[in-house]
Amino acid sequence: MRIRWFPVAGLCLSVAVWQGGIDASFGGQTDRLLPSAPSLENHLKADSNAAAIELVDSLPGRFIRYDQVVQAIVTHEPDDSRIRLFELDGSSLLSLKDTDIQFSPDGQMMVLTEPGVFGLWIDPDTTTYLLTLAGVEIAQFPGLGSRFLPDTELLVIQNPDGQRSRLVDLTDAETAIFEGWYLGSTAEVAMLEGIYYGPVLGPQNIVTYSMTADRYYLYDLNGTEIASFPGDIEGWVTMPDNQGMLVFDGEQTRRFDRNGVELATYSGQGVGTLPDGQAIFLNADVKDTSSRLVSLDGEELAAYTGLHPQLAPDHQRVITRSFWDNTTRIHRLDGTEIAAIPGDFWEFSPDGKHIMVNSYQEGQEEPKSSLYTLDGIEIATYMGVFEAFWPDTGIVVTSTFGRSDTGSLFTETHLHSLEGELLATVAGEFGGISPNQEVIAVSSNSSPPVTDLYRIRMDE
Repeated sequence: MRIRWFPVAGLCLSVAVWQGGIDASFGGQTDRLLPSAPSLENHLKADSNAAAIELVDSLPGRFIRYDQVVQAIVTHEPDDSRIRLFELDGSSLLSLKDTDIQFSPDGQMMVLTEPGVFGLWIDPDTTTYLLTLAGVEIAQFPGLGSRFLPDTELLVIQNPDGQRSRLVDLTDAETAIFEGWYLGSTAEVAMLEGIYYGPVLGPQNIVTYSMTADRYYLYDLNGTEIASFPGDIEGWVTMPDNQGMLVFDGEQTRRFDRNGVELATYSGQGVGTLPDGQAIFLNADVKDTSSRLVSLDGEELAAYTGLHPQLAPDHQRVITRSFWDNTTRIHRLDGTEIAAIPGDFWEFSPDGKHIMVNSYQEGQEEPKSSLYTLDGIEIATYMGVFEAFWPDTGIVVTSTFGRSDTGSLFTETHLHSLEGELLATVAGEFGGISPNQEVIAVSSNSSPPVTDLYRIRMDE
């Protein structure tokens, strides 16, 4: 095993060379200046100055993610199963063969998964390596899917059987790294049933889900089982006080306290609660076309047309989806329908005062996205499927998909002002917006793929 050193976010990072080693690549170019437009809302940085979009860099590999811990860009080269890490300015940090990488929340350790997992098939011999930033191996475990638990020194690793999880305590390793030396000890706390589902009852608990048993398991941070609950996958809703949960099981939703005591049963699928936890949103029936709001004792408080009711940030509006006629409906909390909008609700705007809807109507050449107020008034329509709000620039990002003259698939990323003006179109698939809100990443249609970085510049 060889060790090479790389600076990461002000640290000197060395990485073990797994299956083919580490290399580095650099690149950069600037072109394509396009005018922009002022934003619609103050929260989206209203500015009457002109703007420009410029291509500032092209990095090898398809965009995977922005790593928030070390403020880096992660790309993947499928031809040789290589993952690369770059600084936000495009400087190359490292390249790993057939390996995935992530960092602990404090940025003091890294986890390498070998072989890297980028598809549906998982190698049963996948191994997780835990290393210091100096490249010293702390431990290795069979399995993948490592998750650091927030505000703890605990790590959850999916077992190779795909049915259990290992809970590992990194306290000794964390202390050693902080004091500048390494003792070389980690402790496996427990083997948990199921795969990690999340800290969905607060930071002092772990929830897993078993596909074979169709059950959720609740553990404390010592790996002691507190309770288990029967239910469908994606059928868990936490009550706002973190003292109870709704679990959808078959055609009914059951409410439990955190000790596993069943408190009530409701007909339909529980999909959310009011902020005070005193009322529950239910799909009346997963095969039905309506939903309702009920009190904790089951009394119906309101009924809505459409499924999957979602409370708006103002707590006064409820958004539902009607899949049978591809319609988004806006209701008052009491069930009064305010508007029916063609298309599928996607998300709320950053200020919480608007909704974005994607639509594709028969005879329409391209899918479209539209911005509406919570009263159902259309503000603007955009070409393509909605991808993201770029808040600090007042830009809406969308994508379109098609085939070239040769029959190959291609994607285009479009940038619009909130008012609907098309500002720019760039070739490739939208990846994400950088943590500093200055750059967007777009994966090219080329082979091998590259990740293009575009920056918005507001002119004085």
